[in-house]
Amino acid sequence: MDDVCRLLNRCCLFNHLTVEETEKLFEDITCSIKCYKKSEVIFSPLQPADRLGVILKGSIDVQKIFASGKVITVSRRLPYDLIADASMFASINCYPATVSARENSHVWLISKEQLLKIFAKDNRIMVKFLESVSNRTLALNNMVEILSLNSVPAKIAYFLTMEQRKANSNTITLKFPKKSLAEQLNVSRPSLSRELKKMQLSGIISYHKRTINIHSLEKLADLCPG
Repeated sequence: MDDVCRLLNRCCLFNHLTVEETEKLFEDITCSIKCYKKSEVIFSPLQPADRLGVILKGSIDVQKIFASGKVITVSRRLPYDLIADASMFASINCYPATVSARENSHVWLISKEQLLKIFAKDNRIMVKFLESVSNRTLALNNMVEILSLNSVPAKIAYFLTMEQRKANSNTITLKFPKKSLAEQLNVSRPSLSRELKKMQLSGIISYHKRTINIHSLEKLADLCPG
């Protein structure tokens, strides 16, 4: 349990606690850790939305799968991120998207009832949970904005502008490869690469692997709608 608590202390809900305090917090709490193989489904729209997850190892994709077979990657979650926080207390009976392991992953799971017991023990955890849900809603709104744009340059410019504001820096390090970024922006990988090269030739950005440097916020803003 000590090793698990050390990992959970890196999650936003518990990072204000010491390992000893986290161990004490979970003394009478029922939770579990499950290992998922690559591509294995963790949560799906066929399941009741009654559990919260914290990624301890690996990474997962949150995807919307349409009847046509089209798949849109809504977001990618990395170690110590929460899973299903936005749907756990919603007035729906199932998860709104499919959550699957992008690679072999370990996920800490807790039920709604047990999480409420934790909230009662430490209201700071409840506040952090609400902050996480709020941030997730804002991120989803940004994703909707991106998907509503018609041109590839506008999608890229909007995404880079949002990331620049979050990082408060003109240097952006992607948490995932360009293939995943293309999926997130709902564009083809060749189109993404072509437009990034055009932006680089125009002096708007430069990039190497997962690092993108913005050289002209003004020119980037010109590519954004409105």
